Amino acid sequence: MEKTAKKKLWKWIAGILLAACILTAGIGIAVEKSRESASERFEAFIDTFFREEVIESTINLHYILAYPENYGITDYEVSLGDYSYESLEESGEEIRKLEKELSGINRSRLTRSQQLTYDILKDYVTTELSVEDLALYTEALGPSTGYQAQLPVILAEYTFRTEQDIEDYLTLVSQVDDVAEEIIGFEEEKAKAGLFMPDFAADAIIEQCKEFIADPEENYMIEVFDDKIGAFEGLSEEDRRKYRERNHAIITTEVVEGYETLIEGLEGLKGSGTNELGLCYYEDGKEYYQYLVRTGTGSDDSVRDLMIKTENFIDTFIYDMQMQILEDPDLYRKFMDYQFPITEPDEILQDLREKSKEDFPEPPQVNYRVKYVHPSMQEHLSPAFYLITPVDDIQNNVIYINQKNGEETDLYPTLAHEGYPGHLYQNIYTNACDLPLVRNLFSYPGYTEGWATYVEHEYSYQYAGMEEALAGLSAGNGAATLAMHAYVDMGIHYEGWGREEVSEYLSGFGAADPDTVDRLFELIVEEPGNYLSYFIGYMEFLSLRAEAEKQMGESFDIKEFHDFLLSMGPAPFYIIEDYMEDYFGRSVN
Repeated sequence: MEKTAKKKLWKWIAGILLAACILTAGIGIAVEKSRESASERFEAFIDTFFREEVIESTINLHYILAYPENYGITDYEVSLGDYSYESLEESGEEIRKLEKELSGINRSRLTRSQQLTYDILKDYVTTELSVEDLALYTEALGPSTGYQAQLPVILAEYTFRTEQDIEDYLTLVSQVDDVAEEIIGFEEEKAKAGLFMPDFAADAIIEQCKEFIADPEENYMIEVFDDKIGAFEGLSEEDRRKYRERNHAIITTEVVEGYETLIEGLEGLKGSGTNELGLCYYEDGKEYYQYLVRTGTGSDDSVRDLMIKTENFIDTFIYDMQMQILEDPDLYRKFMDYQFPITEPDEILQDLREKSKEDFPEPPQVNYRVKYVHPSMQEHLSPAFYLITPVDDIQNNVIYINQKNGEETDLYPTLAHEGYPGHLYQNIYTNACDLPLVRNLFSYPGYTEGWATYVEHEYSYQYAGMEEALAGLSAGNGAATLAMHAYVDMGIHYEGWGREEVSEYLSGFGAADPDTVDRLFELIVEEPGNYLSYFIGYMEFLSLRAEAEKQMGESFDIKEFHDFLLSMGPAPFYIIEDYMEDYFGRSVN
């Protein structure tokens, strides 16, 4: 997944950053007198807005811009961001200020590209204001996508390009204990409102935190930092020693204390939760879940419509599978016995990069490294993930593989998802399209995870060399399994399913092992909507492709279609649909 550790974290950060900086931007939009002035004013607005916004979190700044000084950003306070309840509570008022600024812009006088940016900003404002009174439903902690799970990886991958980056990093790491106190303060407010997490979720996070600080002297953040300092050019041996000592001291004190704060705070709050089932059992939980589905998938379909579409997808796959096996009774055995011919990560990525040229436009040439998740983090992080690069430095890419389950037998499709033509490819190609910087402030997991799921299931199995029927069965099986998880997610959080209903549903597919049911149920309760980003995003891409094929007929070109999608950049699908006419016209002309 681009699971990007950081994209999930950014969603939390970005919401608070927006609250912190819109007021300070202080940009007024005058009535435009010409198309040129309207365009220039809008460009100035989004440029200033971006520069004011991005500096509110140094993590955001560092992962969006490698060289902020090239963009006029030279003065900023080094900060992990504001995680306090007060800051989040103020976001509604600040987003309304942005709404007012946008209402003063005459959209019709903007260029087509600017209209797209305007539409995305407007949609963001409208969507966020729809839940402005539900701030306490926000959750910063979670076993897989929470702050405590992802921050260590994000900090470990903090690139040292200059000595100032090293100083910034050390300042950030020293703030982990302060942020932990803010998060626990927020969790206390949630508890007062009856919205604290179930005890099983708290236990999972507590256990994760304990594992991470079990042996402070051997914490992998020390090892990674020491290696990076050793490779950093221009430092004397004395400077290297001092930096290592400072980092060691911070990790073994402030970082450990921060995780201890999380442990103690969560232990103290256990028992205060009022609900161990889905969001729909809270007073405004169904409304908040609808918001999560909309922002997480980029679809404007209702939850019920998405359930119908998901169910139809599963039924269609099962029917097709039965027909295929009737035609070739040996197909199931082939499916069960199949082993991918390439198993080494670098060889797989090279193979995928070469074969994807048939269906996808040529991307920029970049470097990449494959790393492995540290044992102390394996239990809770994703099977694999890609960390996106700054827009002005796409050369050095990192993909992490989690070896918690031993040898990864399905590494080929996994690396298609994370690498080529998945997250890595999508990130570098879209960045090369020179989209407005402000677009990088917003996360659209339905687009990013949907794209990676789309290329994984629609292309990777045939790229691996499978015969057509076997590739279809393998891809369909993976997609249908994901669909089942998405359906269960909606069942739990929108329909009110408990463990029994989940077990009954999964038993229809021969997957009713009690331990499996319990783990899936708890995982979905802990992190609502997570599966939907992948599956619904995947379905949306299929829908867009089907519409393009219908409209274009024999003139449809898959490379041109993929170029259109990638050039659009991450956005809600209902906005992308509105711009499909541009693609049709461009392709015909």
